[in-house]
Amino acid sequence: ILENLPQYIKHRVEKLKEINNEREELMKEYLEERAKLETKYQQLLQPLYEKRKDVVLGQMDDDIDNTHGSDNSIVGGDKQPKEKGIPQFWACTINQMPVTEGILPEKDFECLGYLEDIRCLNYENGEGFRLEFHFAPNHYFENSVLTKSYDVPNLLLGDEPILKNVEGCEIIWKPSMSLTYIDTTKQQRGKGKNSGQIRTVTKNERCDSFFHFFTPPKMPSLDSMDEAEAVRLEAAFDEDYDVAQAFRSHIIPNAAMWFSGDAMEREMEAAME
Repeated sequence: ILENLPQYIKHRVEKLKEINNEREELMKEYLEERAKLETKYQQLLQPLYEKRKDVVLGQMDDDIDNTHGSDNSIVGGDKQPKEKGIPQFWACTINQMPVTEGILPEKDFECLGYLEDIRCLNYENGEGFRLEFHFAPNHYFENSVLTKSYDVPNLLLGDEPILKNVEGCEIIWKPSMSLTYIDTTKQQRGKGKNSGQIRTVTKNERCDSFFHFFTPPKMPSLDSMDEAEAVRLEAAFDEDYDVAQAFRSHIIPNAAMWFSGDAMEREMEAAME
């Protein structure tokens, strides 16, 4: 377009570019200040999240019971000792969120009962974040913390997120305890000279599990993909990032409201307005 314009118009366009460059400098300062502000309030919020963790794990049971009274629960006419803290808090919270409930099969619930806390650590430069899932010692895997990191250069802008990199972690499953793959045995009848013979074949097959979240889609070269594969991969990354944002922006800051169902009620009311 520019090459077809009169010279005096080109000069005016150059002036617009100068103004735009000034804007870019101010936006750079804005993002730096916002990143500092995000870090500041992340630190201020952490003590509140620690208190929440104490309640969930039962560290504040006595204080709460002394405040509100403490009677043993009555189940089926019999008094039974109270359970410590809030059992299955995080599993139930995750299952209440529409974006995440679909990735949580029932068989994962017992393992997620060992989940003590979920944290989100924003990068100091404001260009990404790391999710941390802290687990108590358990008979499923060796890890005490499972992590998932997202490099998003435009995280603090309102634009469509640009994922530069996504990194999960290796889950060190204890023998025969993997929830992501299971060994299945099948009997096969031999062919050819082995016809009539039956052999047992064991295959390690993928099964639905929340813990696949920690193995993100791979980022291949776009040159090596056809259009259908590119569309499928884009959908996989979109779904993965939606789950990450559900943890970062909803579940972690408002876990109590999702556990209780209040957050879902609010969303339904807002949708009906």
